[in-house]
Amino acid sequence: SANAFSFSSPGDDAGGRRSFIAKAIVVPVSIMASPALANALDMDAFASSQLTADTPKKDLSDDEALCKFGAPGKQRGEACQRAGIKTDKSDKNKVDAFGNIDRGDFVRCKREWRVVDDKYQKFDICK
Repeated sequence: SANAFSFSSPGDDAGGRRSFIAKAIVVPVSIMASPALANALDMDAFASSQLTADTPKKDLSDDEALCKFGAPGKQRGEACQRAGIKTDKSDKNKVDAFGNIDRGDFVRCKREWRVVDDKYQKFDICK
């Protein structure tokens, strides 16, 4: 019986081994090559879906654009209010749309030295 992988004459014992080795090489290679073609098609579909997803969904109004990308200040805060976007900060350490930041309470302290029982003592007076 002749097949596509036969390298020797029929009846040759070495030909059966050669045929088996050739099949053992050809079959895995053909199996590995076919998913590569499918993956290439999937990559094309993925790339085209990403390109369509990158198109802008809507144009920003001037107020929305200023609120999202403007510098913090009075104009940005007012634009956020007109656009209906929240103006408060997401983190307590960040600046809100109006440019305000909560850095805590500050007090000014003044150091005084007073004589108590014939010794100088230090007093911090904070307002």
